[in-house]
Amino acid sequence: MAVSRLVLPTPDTDRVSTPRRRAVAAWLLPVGAVGALLAVLIPISVNGAVGAGLALAVAGTLLMLAVVGLECTAIVVLAVGIALSPLDNFRPVGAIAFAALSDLVLLAGLLLLVLVLLGRRLPGEWLFLGAAAALVVVGLVSSAGAEDPGASLNSLLRLVVGALLLPLAFMVWRPSRRVVVGFALAYVLGNIGNLVAAYTVGGASWDGRRIGYSTHPNIMGLCAMLALALLPFLLRVLPRRWSWAVVLMGGACAWGVWISGSRAALMAAVAVAVLFVVIERRVEIALVLFGLAIPAIYVVGQAVTGNGASQNNVLGRLLGGGTAAGSDLDRENLARIALDAFTSHPLLGVGLGDVMAAHNIYLQVAAAVGIIGLAVYLVLLGSVALRAISLPRPWNLLVLPVLGYALIGSLTTILWDRYVWAVLALPFLLCLGDRDEDGESSDEPGSESTVPDGTGPAALVADPRRRTAPPLG
Repeated sequence: MAVSRLVLPTPDTDRVSTPRRRAVAAWLLPVGAVGALLAVLIPISVNGAVGAGLALAVAGTLLMLAVVGLECTAIVVLAVGIALSPLDNFRPVGAIAFAALSDLVLLAGLLLLVLVLLGRRLPGEWLFLGAAAALVVVGLVSSAGAEDPGASLNSLLRLVVGALLLPLAFMVWRPSRRVVVGFALAYVLGNIGNLVAAYTVGGASWDGRRIGYSTHPNIMGLCAMLALALLPFLLRVLPRRWSWAVVLMGGACAWGVWISGSRAALMAAVAVAVLFVVIERRVEIALVLFGLAIPAIYVVGQAVTGNGASQNNVLGRLLGGGTAAGSDLDRENLARIALDAFTSHPLLGVGLGDVMAAHNIYLQVAAAVGIIGLAVYLVLLGSVALRAISLPRPWNLLVLPVLGYALIGSLTTILWDRYVWAVLALPFLLCLGDRDEDGESSDEPGSESTVPDGTGPAALVADPRRRTAPPLG
């Protein structure tokens, strides 16, 4: 006969202990994380003002991550990096003086953005992607046959990081249109900050030419020209009540071109203004630009009557005064070296070495990677311009900085630096055929996009009072 056992009920220790363990973990993890951060940040913060600033920046970034999330933090960090990019010589950390502060901030922003982009597919930007891949392959082949392969590969890596990384990340990202406006505005404000630095901490350099926190007056002029080329876009997308601020920012950037003494930046800025009229094809724009040119004409006249040819401003150097003669001689010598390198190896070039000092990016590329590499690079640069001009209005005005850079390319050495490509990458943030929030396409005659006031979605919408065409299907 089987004897049944009496089983007494026992407390469910697992069910009781699990909430306790979770509560302890929820308390210990934050405390442990804060303690570990303090253990790292406190020694850094007591290491002078730079260390304190670095610790404060890290703490602020972590606070943003906790409050607004990963993508919003990446947006803020990238905007700060773009604003700092014209200040190319602002390098407060002596231990890493080889990199500007903008490089470090943009790198941090891209690292945050990579976490947002994980799992996304590459878009169909095959013209740019194909040209970029071909340029890298040609660069590798040319570097293999170069006299100094290490130096050539180093320049090729800088080309990939400086010129190709931002467009690639932006085309995968495709955030709100408000982000595009914010990045463009950040770049313009960064140039205004550099203008202030030129009259304070940066002072005058290079025989009277202002430099600010740029590494060269020509770089200050180039960045100011790119900022000027962004202003027509900002004028169209920002609310009309801010038009006066955009005009003032344009005056500040134009003054930055003037004091830099960069003749190439001046000629490119004038060409961009003409291209703006051609793209918009509106009489009132031509009249406004003519009115804004009157003060500039007065300044030019004063410079001419005041013996401006002997000065190192733009006009003086354009007329052959100041340091123009010595600069022209150096350009001729560097161009001759690059041309000789190209004629000696016309097919694949001599590698990305000393020839990159020539003041002509097209001659640089031809000498470095040959006629094949030049053809690929022209396709790459053309794909950026085509991407911008194909956007609906007024976003197609982002083509102006691209065309300005293409024009100044015959007179500058700047090929892959982030203060150029932070602007040229902006068109890739937008999708072709993007529609506004209410389903209307922005590509309509007479439409004018503005940033909406108050709360609401982050997309820019067209003004419904200006619509004259039906939605595109």
